[in-house]
Amino acid sequence: MKTNLKMFLSILTVFSLNLSIFSQVYQATTWCNNFPQMPGNGPIYGHASVVFGDTIYVAGGSSDGTPSISFYKYSIGGNIWTTGNTLPGPKAGGDLAAVKGKLYYIGGGSQSIAVASEEQYVYNPSTGSWSSIANIPTPVSGNVSETYNDSLIYCIMGGWSSFETIIQVYNTSSNLWSQATPISNGNGRRSFAGGLMGNKIFVCAGFDGSFRSDFWVGTINPVNPLQITWQQRTSLAVGTSRPGGTAINGRFYVVIGELLNGGGSDSMAVWDTATAGWSYIDGKPTRTNNLYASTSSSIVICNGRPGVKVWAVGGSIQNQTTRPLEVFADTCLTGCQPVLVGIGGNNIPLKFELMQNYPNPFNPVTKINFNIPEKTHVLLSVTDITGKEISVIVNEVLYSGQYNYTFDGRNYSSGVYFYKLTAENYSECKKMVLIK
Repeated sequence: MKTNLKMFLSILTVFSLNLSIFSQVYQATTWCNNFPQMPGNGPIYGHASVVFGDTIYVAGGSSDGTPSISFYKYSIGGNIWTTGNTLPGPKAGGDLAAVKGKLYYIGGGSQSIAVASEEQYVYNPSTGSWSSIANIPTPVSGNVSETYNDSLIYCIMGGWSSFETIIQVYNTSSNLWSQATPISNGNGRRSFAGGLMGNKIFVCAGFDGSFRSDFWVGTINPVNPLQITWQQRTSLAVGTSRPGGTAINGRFYVVIGELLNGGGSDSMAVWDTATAGWSYIDGKPTRTNNLYASTSSSIVICNGRPGVKVWAVGGSIQNQTTRPLEVFADTCLTGCQPVLVGIGGNNIPLKFELMQNYPNPFNPVTKINFNIPEKTHVLLSVTDITGKEISVIVNEVLYSGQYNYTFDGRNYSSGVYFYKLTAENYSECKKMVLIK
């Protein structure tokens, strides 16, 4: 590790990312690998990872895919790996998801990666402790788990030899499981690339007895999140099993995994939701696979601007020793020498949300905060008690992020007013009181 990298990372300051001060989030373009390797010896697969705040968490798996209780934490700011409190029981083949400040281990097997087990776990970073949650109704391994609206976890397909089509949904508030609309018959799979962004679920490639290349997008009904409309899109250029997948900032990233000849790939496939097309980028430093549950992403501020980082942790190919931490980063990391001054991590909102203004009542100025999970056109307006529009605060396309604006009521009389946030498939109104 180069000295200047250590120095830059050692002075990283963590804060909640407010994207409203930026005109855009810069997309990732370059692979970097000058980060410390995971602890342990030999390859690793069957492991799961997720980014939360300033930390990448990795749970389960082993050098031969046997379930384990291992739990590692990488501090992005400190540039160091540590060992955390171990899982309550061995796991491999499942996935990690972050909801409301906690991490959930979903799916996987306890005796073998190929034999799924029903027990599921939750980890509280503030206390460093694990506990059990409700058993999953249909145990699966080789699944992908993704968070929706910071409350639901979608356990997508899996089944090491059964290649399930089911979508199991865990409600973190009620500790109950439900089933959502499955993908169509014949399209079940395991060890695939998956992601969720806004209300879109992404499923690509994987294995069902053969190497798949097909790509599906599921649209979640925001009124009834158990209803999903599935649509097949353009397939990958190559069939691949055990690829990595993550979705962020308008793009779905697929780190191509095992190929038909048993080898690995150094390629990344990127689906752009704006153009509805794939692009391909070569140059991943380590050819590997077994990244289907160990690829995640975050927004990191570098040189004063926010950029996408796709984190690929560990991997295995033909029993070669590969425990790298590699990042597909925006061009801010010129020469892969990051100067990081903050991290957004999972602070990118998972749902639309309009907060109560503050102060309220107010005289004459108040703050209005809101969150948006994806790039969209946003209208924030103010009306009086008769419904007459008196002010338009925002009327433009905004990127995903946390925003705050000021309403100045000095030219208006005392009384009750309403402010309304409108975006695609979302509208919310709140009351505020001006007292002079």
